[in-house]
Amino acid sequence: MATLEERITQFNKNLALVNLRVKKLNAEFDDEKLNVSPETQKVYIDKNAYYQILQDNFVRVFQEYKLKIAHKENENDVFVSIEVVFLLDFQTGGPIDDEIFEIFAQSTVLIDSWPYFREIVQNSLLRMGLAPVIIPPIQFTPPPTNKK
Repeated sequence: MATLEERITQFNKNLALVNLRVKKLNAEFDDEKLNVSPETQKVYIDKNAYYQILQDNFVRVFQEYKLKIAHKENENDVFVSIEVVFLLDFQTGGPIDDEIFEIFAQSTVLIDSWPYFREIVQNSLLRMGLAPVIIPPIQFTPPPTNKK
């Protein structure tokens, strides 16, 4: 049986992002809380990803992001929420499994989808008539490499 490193190398061979689109977008704010001081607000971001094998060497990734602007001392006191699900279709060089996906989701998928998430948040806030927020660059842990 091939090692994880060999399987990832095969998977990444000819890897290509074929399509990226929005599957779901929900943005809302609580009109009664719009005058809350920015000093009392905090941005919370959650993310989740899962995949579907469409055919050999073709995988669809569902990348979910949930952003909320809430009271910094009470995460459940939400002022603004934005939820988006992106579909990312990839051509791959080999099969995917849960072990490979865990690494793939924490690296390539985030690198490909995070800029679109940042843009959709800023655009949504502006279209709601709200001030934009600073969304930091993506932070991820690259997969470990075996040094010999």
